[in-house]
Amino acid sequence: VETFDRLINYCTLVSAFWGLIMNKSQKYPIHLCQPDASKSCGACCGLYNWEDHSRQTITSRLRRNTDLFLSPGIKPEPAQYRNLCHTLPVQHKLCETIHNCEFLGFLDGGQNRIGCLLHPAHHNGVDLRDRSFYGTEMCDGHFCPSYTYLTLTEQAATIEALDDWYLYGLVITDIDFVKEFFSIVQNRLGDSLSLEKIKIPEVKNALLKFYQLKESWKFSSATNRLGKYYFSHTEYNIARIDYEKSWNMKPSRFNKIFVSLASELKTKDDVQEAEFLIEENINTFINVYTHKTFSMVCNQTAHPL
Repeated sequence: VETFDRLINYCTLVSAFWGLIMNKSQKYPIHLCQPDASKSCGACCGLYNWEDHSRQTITSRLRRNTDLFLSPGIKPEPAQYRNLCHTLPVQHKLCETIHNCEFLGFLDGGQNRIGCLLHPAHHNGVDLRDRSFYGTEMCDGHFCPSYTYLTLTEQAATIEALDDWYLYGLVITDIDFVKEFFSIVQNRLGDSLSLEKIKIPEVKNALLKFYQLKESWKFSSATNRLGKYYFSHTEYNIARIDYEKSWNMKPSRFNKIFVSLASELKTKDDVQEAEFLIEENINTFINVYTHKTFSMVCNQTAHPL
């Protein structure tokens, strides 16, 4: 009887565990944190919460974290690792009240994916996340707003276009940046974007070019900014561009995109040039998308099933 009771309890626990997994997958069918083997996101772990959040600096930090964590050998010691971290040179945060997790590192030898070095997937099922600042429950149960506010097409298209952890994290967590692009393009097309067509290499590359503005934008502010937020020690707020006061003009039709790109526009000419650059990227995408759509229709007409 005792053995039978234990078996029932075990089955109940297993059933509850898989029920939790299924509920999560049904609510959020796309896993934005770790979407595939070529990229992942660590923004919620404080990945970009540094005054210097350039690709080079963050890559160096992640390499250091990974090497230091694995340095004891086959069995990492989180407490020992944390003590070692405290001896390293201090780097200034964008926002002091946002935690930067020291257990964020590279998860693969090719340094394509970043994530939690304490996760049970890397320790034969043993969960070490209770040693972290937020603990297991918070880390396991947190889903950023992008899971809710980006449509499945917007999520899947972004995953399809990006194979780069640094840029992927910047884009997938910037809801305004992604949604505004999709909204403008779909309004001009008069139709919803098709994921099947976005997977066409030329179309995917055109979307990638737009997303790459996150790193290459010539009007990006150099200090205390990350996307649409500006930071001041313990506080952060959404930035604004005051068109009327600065240049006696109406807000740009691309204002949300400008703010997401941390734009620092100093003159009316800057606004006009910035509008031209965004318009150029949007038109390029639309032209490629419509051309490839037309080609697909022609091929289907020429070779009916």
